[in-house]
Amino acid sequence: MKLRAFPLVVAAGLTLFGCSSKGDTVAKDTLEQGITDTLTKAVGQRPDKVECPGPIKAEAGQTMRCVLTAGSTRYGLSATITSYENGTAHYRAQVDQQPMR
Repeated sequence: MKLRAFPLVVAAGLTLFGCSSKGDTVAKDTLEQGITDTLTKAVGQRPDKVECPGPIKAEAGQTMRCVLTAGSTRYGLSATITSYENGTAHYRAQVDQQPMR
């Protein structure tokens, strides 16, 4: 899979499946699947794997660094919650231009 097939920025909405006592969160697996599905729709190719370190608070401005794997190459990506409304967190995922070393 080639990086140039991936747009640098993708945006999508995730329906929340996890909540915490301190507020709503997007579960780790929900975020990973949402990023994977969005990239697949945007470029017509599914990344081999998207890994995030944990859940993210469903609050505008919250950012998490994740890793996208395409073949034997890994890229960093930043997932940022842009808004949260009616149980849906909207986010932006920006894939790094250079692979990880």
